[in-house]
Amino acid sequence: MNFIEKILYLLQTKMTEPMAFGWFHIMWICFTILLIVFLKNKKGEKNLKRVLGIYGITALILEILKQVTWSFNYDGNVVTWDYQWYAFPFQLCTTPIIISITCLFLKDGKLRDMLLSYMSYITILGGISTIFMPDSCLVSDILINIHTMWLHCGSFVVSIYLLMSGKVKIDIKHLLYAILIFTIFAFIADIMNILVYNSGILNGETFNMFYISPYFESSLPVFDKIQLATPYSIYLVIYVALLSLGGFIIYLVSKLISLIAKRMQL
Repeated sequence: MNFIEKILYLLQTKMTEPMAFGWFHIMWICFTILLIVFLKNKKGEKNLKRVLGIYGITALILEILKQVTWSFNYDGNVVTWDYQWYAFPFQLCTTPIIISITCLFLKDGKLRDMLLSYMSYITILGGISTIFMPDSCLVSDILINIHTMWLHCGSFVVSIYLLMSGKVKIDIKHLLYAILIFTIFAFIADIMNILVYNSGILNGETFNMFYISPYFESSLPVFDKIQLATPYSIYLVIYVALLSLGGFIIYLVSKLISLIAKRMQL
């Protein structure tokens, strides 16, 4: 192996596959809570940029390392490279990387407001699901587990921070901003699904961005059954509607917590 191959092989270091609510999972839950408490009073533009920058750049580096290690394989003296199309980084849970880094370069305004609203009300759903149901995300690769928990727990922290700091308002207008951006991302994902599948480059591999491809069954619980039971166009409508409903529930919970907090200050 040359030096680069040795580094890549090192990145594939194994661990015992973590269990849900085992020590590794609980450690990240505690880390998430501590970060939220630490950021509680960190308001202002500079703090926003720090939070977005630390999360986004770290998540991007880990994502790049994941893409490399999942495509690189070392078996004895044979080194092979096969890009894993199913892991292409354009899913609901990876869009916070795009949002965070993009918003580092945007001034306070409507576009940034809309993007951050999407992160507060929609992508938080992926963070919540992984925090409470991490089984399908945890593997035996140390790097991948760190990447998974940073990506999801970190985006959850950023989402909560945006609401706590007032950078994203808890109102219907910002919820609608979030749903609009989500719908745009889902549309882009579906166009990618169709173009990549018909390009002939997959060689039998899966490419299912946002898990809404017309060619592959969703691996998401509940959504897989809905996709099998309904015409594709209806499935798309239900998919967008259910996640939008999830965003609405986040809005209601946030509103309730905000009202309780205000009453406690009186």
